[in-house]
Amino acid sequence: MVEEETNKYENMATQQEDEEKALVIWSIINCPIPDGHDPCLVVPRIQTALEKSRRGRPYGSLSITAISNNLTEIPGEDVMRKLSSAGISLKHAHGVSTDMYQWARRNPPPATIMVISGHVELECLASTFSGLKNKGYRILLTYPQRDPVLASLPKHCFWETLLSDTDNNLETTTRLVFPYRLDHGTGELPWSCSVCHYDAPTFEDFTKHLKCETHAYFEWDMYASKNNVDRTNPANLQLGRSPEWDLLAKESMLYRSAIRKQRGAFAPPKRSKMWVDATTFK
Repeated sequence: MVEEETNKYENMATQQEDEEKALVIWSIINCPIPDGHDPCLVVPRIQTALEKSRRGRPYGSLSITAISNNLTEIPGEDVMRKLSSAGISLKHAHGVSTDMYQWARRNPPPATIMVISGHVELECLASTFSGLKNKGYRILLTYPQRDPVLASLPKHCFWETLLSDTDNNLETTTRLVFPYRLDHGTGELPWSCSVCHYDAPTFEDFTKHLKCETHAYFEWDMYASKNNVDRTNPANLQLGRSPEWDLLAKESMLYRSAIRKQRGAFAPPKRSKMWVDATTFK
């Protein structure tokens, strides 16, 4: 009887391990695909590297998201298409932390999170990794070999080593899925822009969005917000750039001006600011 109970719990533990999920967040601008490497092999290299870290056991499911704030340049549309066809989600964003938090909220431990990025971003996230690790998540880090060794962070490997590991037989049974996005709530779409809160229905729509004036404006608006650009001053708005830009800029200017008037005497005292020349934004 005792032996049966022991076997029961061992089987349950094994099943739980087999169903463990994994997330890979890849900052492709900090860790681009090295010259000479086939983009189509990135997914199986990552899959088998993860399974090797579990002594050959596959994960229940795996989500891979490539993030960059300039996807059409790095890695470029041709590589973007290949990565997308291989099952990698593409996201325009300026960091990886949001995706980690959102995925962790939906996927309790035991689970694995691999972050592929440069050492600067990884060091900035050290406390986040520590908190996730304390909650039971397994943290794996990958970064370029040219970067300093991060002895203070969780288990890590070099990006170039992962891609060129000859021990990887590229055979895997781990199921690749698209991550569910809590910030949009529209399901498991593999192309998204966090700046514009936009999920694209197709790859073509996604690349078209990244080149449109609406996207360019909201990128500028985020830059302006971070750098204290006065967006109620028409001289700062780069008016005349395009009809789409002018419409968005003027709507924003009128809205901000109305809010400022409504505050009136109850507005907080103005602080001296060093205004940034908005025309310096590229």
